[in-house]
Amino acid sequence: MLCLVIMLIRLAQETDWNPIQKVIETAFSDEENKVIGNFAAELSRETSSPLIKSLVAEVDNQVIGYVSYSPIFLDSDSGISGYILAPLAVSPEHQKRGVGSKLIKSGIDLLANDCVGVLLVYGDPDYYGRFGFTQEIGCSFVPPYPLEYPFGWTGMMLNETAVPDTPVKFECVSPLSKPELW
Repeated sequence: MLCLVIMLIRLAQETDWNPIQKVIETAFSDEENKVIGNFAAELSRETSSPLIKSLVAEVDNQVIGYVSYSPIFLDSDSGISGYILAPLAVSPEHQKRGVGSKLIKSGIDLLANDCVGVLLVYGDPDYYGRFGFTQEIGCSFVPPYPLEYPFGWTGMMLNETAVPDTPVKFECVSPLSKPELW
């Protein structure tokens, strides 16, 4: 007998907070999950304009994955709006099944529909490269703090937005404005 599992990707709600924390706790090592859990908690309370956008993946009414997209504020008059993808977490029993990919693709679609011009991420370039993130785009946007692993800084342009002629510095929402996250 074939069993069909239906995964729903939707905007996170306040009632998702405890399940999101559980996903983070199980997805990362003890040392990492405290930092990422605190970061995600701060993001959930942050009010910014434009808004932070968080998505969850759900199977049988159970949250199994989470991703957040935070706005960035460019120090230029380029008119480009941008976001950073962080954090991304999938419960271990659901990893390697496309949950993270669906969360990322849904976020890219959401941001593209909102006319966002650039999406940045600081993570494994091999993983994120599968979605179109490149180091060349990352180099066009200068993060607010020095990067411990500069090769992991990548980005993608959305909505046929032109890449800036010169690297542009930017600021982040306050939960992401901590040197230890970079």
